[in-house]
Amino acid sequence: MSYITTAETLFHLIPLLDKKFIRPVAQHFKPQLTQIQFHVLTIARENKATMTELANEILLSKQQMTPIIDKLVTEGLVQREYDAIDRRIIRISITSAGLQLCEQAKVQTITVLRNKLECLSENDLISLDKVISEFSRIAHKLP
Repeated sequence: MSYITTAETLFHLIPLLDKKFIRPVAQHFKPQLTQIQFHVLTIARENKATMTELANEILLSKQQMTPIIDKLVTEGLVQREYDAIDRRIIRISITSAGLQLCEQAKVQTITVLRNKLECLSENDLISLDKVISEFSRIAHKLP
């Protein structure tokens, strides 16, 4: 199999995944958080990150990150921690309220996705689970 064929298949799969799974989940959370705000929470959940690290991960400038972080701080979902040695370094960490929101979002997301999958037969579910598991395993190898 060629790299080009696989790349083309992925090219066509990405918008389909967006349409069938990502957008329905995102619309469910629209009143609470934007996709970017939720992405910041998931990054902060993994470990404390500087504004620069967050901006690089999300592909935004630091200036664009500031209002996003301000909103999350105002909501009590993250907090700024200033480095003891270099006060210019600000780490963003998730709060207990942020962790709780992430857990609620996980439960709600699983519910939305489960509802989307209800129309599939048992055989389709088994096939999809195998494909997703294998895709995930391989995707984790990518840089």
